Amino acid sequence: MQVTLDHVTHTYQAGSPFQSVAIKDVSMTVREGEFLALIGHTGSGKSTLAQHINGLLKPTEGRVLLDGKDIHEKGFNKKEVRQKVGLVFQYPEHQLFEETVAKDVAFGPKNLGLSDGEIKERVREALAKVGLDPAAMEGRSPFELSGGQMRRVAMAGVLAMRPQILVLDEPAAGLDPQSREDMLQLIFGLHSQGTTVVMISHSMDDVARFATRAVVMAEGAIAMEGTPEEIFSHAEALEKMGLDVPSVCKLGMRLRELHVPCPEEMFREDQAFETLLKLWKGEDAHGAQ
Repeated sequence: MQVTLDHVTHTYQAGSPFQSVAIKDVSMTVREGEFLALIGHTGSGKSTLAQHINGLLKPTEGRVLLDGKDIHEKGFNKKEVRQKVGLVFQYPEHQLFEETVAKDVAFGPKNLGLSDGEIKERVREALAKVGLDPAAMEGRSPFELSGGQMRRVAMAGVLAMRPQILVLDEPAAGLDPQSREDMLQLIFGLHSQGTTVVMISHSMDDVARFATRAVVMAEGAIAMEGTPEEIFSHAEALEKMGLDVPSVCKLGMRLRELHVPCPEEMFREDQAFETLLKLWKGEDAHGAQ
């Protein structure tokens, strides 16, 4: 399954004195099975683009296609989009509202008209997927949990819909280092199990670690797209857009400034470790003595 944005423009408060164009003439496809990172400076249009992927916003111009069908065309069942494309907002724990964890996670499936047995199964399945013990969590108030647990419960509410595509807006924002790493590993695990992931991130290190493809947004338009290797090879262009490169890229650039042999394509921690190990052994970056 894939979602395609076809020349999508979105204008907030069109026709008013406060009119603002958030994204303009954006064309891109979320491909089945990929881990797509959306990056860009604040206000570049990333969140607006993400909300078009699951049909939460309707384009001012252009079309959003789910497997070739226009999701905003008359007669299209919007429930199909909500089921297949899940959206996790930044700080999703702020949207928890039910008195128990089970009721909160069950909210989406209940609106699908599923049986009580099917809902219960989905709740337990979703809680387990986010690393929470269903038996220990179902009857608890979500507001008694830690921040990291609350965010997992909120994500479980989306996963209970069994989406094929998961869109996440800065999913690790505001978490302590361990909870942040746990959240990222959870998302990577979901992707490894077959879920297509679209993740908005300001962390270039996270993009380098997990993404299979990246789209760079600037001033509401796509400025660059490609694999992380391709994107981070344009460090100067990224800097002009107010973006950074992974810390490993900076290490590589510094080593090359010192005339230490180091591959240009180094951008992940495992690559840096391998390169430094070879240098420590007295080899060049390609293994020669």
